[in-house]
Amino acid sequence: MEQLTESYIFLEEADKNQQKIEKLSKTWKILSIEDDLDYQRALVSSLESLILPDRIRLRILTANSAFEASIILSTHPDIGLILVDVVMEEDDSGLRLVSTIREELGNALVRIVLVTGQPGFAPEKEVMHALDVDEYWNKTDLKHDKLHSIVSSNFRTWNYISELAEANQSLQIVLDAARSISCRYELPNFTRTVLAEIANIIGANEGGLICMGNNLNTIKGAHVVTATGCFENLAGITISDSHLTEIHEDLQKALNQKCHVITGLRSVLYFETKDVNEKCYLIVVSSSKALTEAHINLLKVFSENISSGFTNIALINRVTELAYTHSDLNIPNRNWLKKEIQKMSSLEWKQTRLIMLDVKYYDEMKFTFGYEFTQNVLIYVYKLLHEILPTSSQVTLSGHKQFSILLDINFELTPELIDKLTSNEIEVDGVAHITSFTLLDMPLDTLDQNSAIKIISMAESELKQASLNNIAYIQHSQHETDLINRRYSLMGELRNSIRERKLSVMLQPKVCLCSGEIVGFESLARWQRDDGSFVPPDEFIPIAEAAGLIIKLDCLIFEKTMEVLKTLVDMGYRIPIAFNASSVDLLHPDYFNFITNCITRYGLPSELLELEVTESQSIADYDRIQESLQRFVILGIKISIDDFGTGYSSLAHISNITAHSIKIDRSFVSQLEVDENSEHVINMILKLGKKFNFSIVAEGIETEYQKMWLKNAGCDIAQGYLFSKPLAIQDLIEWLAAYRK
Repeated sequence: MEQLTESYIFLEEADKNQQKIEKLSKTWKILSIEDDLDYQRALVSSLESLILPDRIRLRILTANSAFEASIILSTHPDIGLILVDVVMEEDDSGLRLVSTIREELGNALVRIVLVTGQPGFAPEKEVMHALDVDEYWNKTDLKHDKLHSIVSSNFRTWNYISELAEANQSLQIVLDAARSISCRYELPNFTRTVLAEIANIIGANEGGLICMGNNLNTIKGAHVVTATGCFENLAGITISDSHLTEIHEDLQKALNQKCHVITGLRSVLYFETKDVNEKCYLIVVSSSKALTEAHINLLKVFSENISSGFTNIALINRVTELAYTHSDLNIPNRNWLKKEIQKMSSLEWKQTRLIMLDVKYYDEMKFTFGYEFTQNVLIYVYKLLHEILPTSSQVTLSGHKQFSILLDINFELTPELIDKLTSNEIEVDGVAHITSFTLLDMPLDTLDQNSAIKIISMAESELKQASLNNIAYIQHSQHETDLINRRYSLMGELRNSIRERKLSVMLQPKVCLCSGEIVGFESLARWQRDDGSFVPPDEFIPIAEAAGLIIKLDCLIFEKTMEVLKTLVDMGYRIPIAFNASSVDLLHPDYFNFITNCITRYGLPSELLELEVTESQSIADYDRIQESLQRFVILGIKISIDDFGTGYSSLAHISNITAHSIKIDRSFVSQLEVDENSEHVINMILKLGKKFNFSIVAEGIETEYQKMWLKNAGCDIAQGYLFSKPLAIQDLIEWLAAYRK
């Protein structure tokens, strides 16, 4: 992972230097995921001695848990090989991580090699059948030479398939460009143009006809694609014995001999594309005047161009089929959906809704019953959608477990239909299964006419959020679009504001309930945009987390906190300040060094700092978070657990958690006067805190009643608007002077 430095600006420079180095040669990235640090060190040592091809350098990344690996994978999409330990923080962590890489991250190119020291837990045969992995090795068999052989062969394979994938993507781009340049690559337009050009060449004035068939033995059954002039009444029909009786013999002759039959007044031209799609085409040309030798020669020459045109159309249609159809299930895919949305007119846009359907517990079914079972599930769902939706519906498999349907806006999604689309009994291999779905209804007229990929991504994000919240059916509205557009716009602004160090901090006092003294402050991030408006922290912090900016944001805010702390100390106020840290910060290998370097640079005692981490974050990766917090405690920084009582901490951890204080969340404090249950929760937290020698801080105090109730209940410290709102440093200095008086 990139190195954290003493400021965000230096971090940017480090990124630029890294990019310059990588341009000089090609980098093969390998990720080792292993919770046995000794084994991982030995593995890395062996990999460092690997002999590489010219101009290739190896970059070794390491992770000690599935959680840390997911962070690395999100920032390094070009990793070529992953060595995954099967058993880590949980028995099946490695196996679940494989599913995450393939299914959630959608990375089908990276090579995955499972390694295990407990082969009996996950037998090779079962794992290789159920999961998309490339190799499976016992650690005892993974000697130095074997490891080098595995790494080299897998990187060669990865390099090859990556080049193929890139070529395939380029082919699709070329295909779409070619289809938009000229409509002559579409069979009806092409054939009409052919007939018109033949008429110009030979002076035919009675018209012509083109018919097509698959592996025809007799002319009967051929389908008329295009017809003009005297044949116009035959357009779109299937030829029978009663049609074209005058030239039936010539048609059959051309078909039997697979060649042109050119006569004086009527000619039959034969073309085939058997090497592509086994189709053949017969062109009938009628003229009121006999063809001259020159006309016949011109017709033969032009026939070569016609033949190439039919072949090109067949090839384009074949490539289109590959590009826009799921290869195994023969269902229109994500590319097809993007193409259909992108080519919609404004009127079609207003008349269409996008329905997105996600198969719940798909990964669990795949792991339990296997790949073939889940493929059958998808086929059954595809057929079911065609049965219960209008025939005009366009159903696609837009994700590995997700269907998207383009539907007429006037079609009513009744409660009964929604029930069928969110839960249904399907039959696989003769056995009935109850399958649940998450359903999103997104009218396109509630969206801006953005790119198709942006619309699909927006729908997928909303669908995933609904699934995580166990919401079966969600209807997208214009309000949701406005919120998404605002978040997207704010993300770009926030990135620039962090780079230009425009964010600031405000401090909110903490007051001892017994003595009334100021015993601390909490440093709170504030973002004022260029237009003077403020963006609330509960809006821009989630954006920073989602955009991967949270570490840069927290580092900038800590430096701003150190600046105001130094100002206070220089004025004689030696009052501790609490700063917030996320789990991403605490798990980053260089965050601790960044904090210590800042403290040294500002020359301030670490005892004047307190680190706040939320309860849910401190428990999410308990062992590693606690290890990180211990380093800060040794440095002299106190630890506070924020939002206590709102997370999912276990009583098994409460006695061992690294903390000096816990904060009662404002949601409980605000309900003290109206909800007796809030009193019970706070009393429980107070008893737990006293039992384990925690100092108790209550936040969000706004009334005298709340203050006195908490004081009488035994709470130590209070924070809230009753005492002071968060203040900028100059306002805080004035407030402190007034408060002391």
